Amino acid sequence: MKTTDSRDPLDRTIDDLLTSQPLKPSAEFTARVLAAAEALPDAKRRSSPVGQLLRFALPIAALVVLALTLAPWILPQPATEAAPSLSAAEMQEIFLLGEGLAGLSQLQDDHFGSTSLLSTLDALTFENES
Repeated sequence: MKTTDSRDPLDRTIDDLLTSQPLKPSAEFTARVLAAAEALPDAKRRSSPVGQLLRFALPIAALVVLALTLAPWILPQPATEAAPSLSAAEMQEIFLLGEGLAGLSQLQDDHFGSTSLLSTLDALTFENES
């Protein structure tokens, strides 16, 4: 990486000298650098906290998904109770309520002809009373 300024005359002179007479390291310097590099301890591989978390979290998540998937087949199903049968009185009451509600649905259109909310309320009250 060149950090010199090409507009500076001193920098240009130094650059010209270095290109015309390149520097070569001595054999002793090269041997010392290589010996120092070999003496360095091997870099230990560091595991990140995310990597440690994934090492344990992924198998646990897979087991949870597997358990939820197989749960309907493994767990005993609760016995479904039959719907209680209705008595005659209850069926008659349901029939009468249905008839009463059907009568409410037969409103005449002339009661809702105006746009006034009060007349609409009156029309509903009239239908409920009759």
